Amino acid sequence: MSAPDTALIELLADGKFHSGEALGDMLGLSRMAINKRIDRLTELGLDIFRVSGKGYRLAEPLQLLEEQRVRAHLSSQCAELPLYFHRITPSTNDDLRELLNAESPLVPGTAVLAEMQTAGRGRRGKAWISPFGTNLYLSMHWPLYAGLNAAMGMSVALGIGIARMLEAQGIKDVQVKWPNDIYIASQKVAGILVELEGQAGGEGHAIVGVGMNLAMPAREQSLIDQPFTDIQRHLDQPLERNFWAAKLVESCYLALSEHDEHGLKPMVASWARYDRYYNQPVKVQLGQHEQFGIAKGIDEMGALVVEQEDGVKRYFGGEVSVRSRS
Repeated sequence: MSAPDTALIELLADGKFHSGEALGDMLGLSRMAINKRIDRLTELGLDIFRVSGKGYRLAEPLQLLEEQRVRAHLSSQCAELPLYFHRITPSTNDDLRELLNAESPLVPGTAVLAEMQTAGRGRRGKAWISPFGTNLYLSMHWPLYAGLNAAMGMSVALGIGIARMLEAQGIKDVQVKWPNDIYIASQKVAGILVELEGQAGGEGHAIVGVGMNLAMPAREQSLIDQPFTDIQRHLDQPLERNFWAAKLVESCYLALSEHDEHGLKPMVASWARYDRYYNQPVKVQLGQHEQFGIAKGIDEMGALVVEQEDGVKRYFGGEVSVRSRS
């Protein structure tokens, strides 16, 4: 995204009318150039009104992410974390990978946040709907000094960490769906994608991507093919995006630190409290094969424990999915 496009968004973020002439004067562009840039922003999904004699206005004001405001809400443990901010990017995971390739070694917990992703992705290649300036898109770097096996159970640890953070903010009925989705009242609010870099026998890196719905725009809701919710629906007051960005960064960093130091063992007891399917009949999909049983939580490696007719079995990540079975 060009600097003038970014600056134009920042000028429009207040939700007030701005004439093409005034915008052009502030950005050193002609009215025709402003109009073309407005068209480009509209193509990206920003809802912009055009009214003759008044100019241009966003349908709703935007709370843009600002580093100083995010840092103001971070605890002392996270105050010095390197943070990178983008207005629009294809993928924060890819941005972090570029940093890793260019500046390795990165500080553990180095994070990238964006206002919008044009090619956001979830597990199994699914697209992650990433509208501009409303939700949160975060990627965090974590070194794996003991090799890629050290990432075992990492997504489960992150899920528990984010669930704890949501509860601490007064949100009720928070659930985690193994291995990497967070729900509120049985509707998805956040997803986790952990991508690994390195060789199995040596040191590696985890790139942790988290998408969290803060206030999903109505125009995007028809694109989502499963029950979902956002944070704003569960708050009595309007949310502050920079606060929630800080809480998400902090919860991920603390969860990864705890997992690094202690593994999953301290978190296993907490899992049943959040487990969306604990003691319920489930279907485990492994490629074209289906297994049925009763979900019994997780083990200390983060595997899903399922009680089946022929005994208790454990399932790890990859192509495994879990659904309620009626």
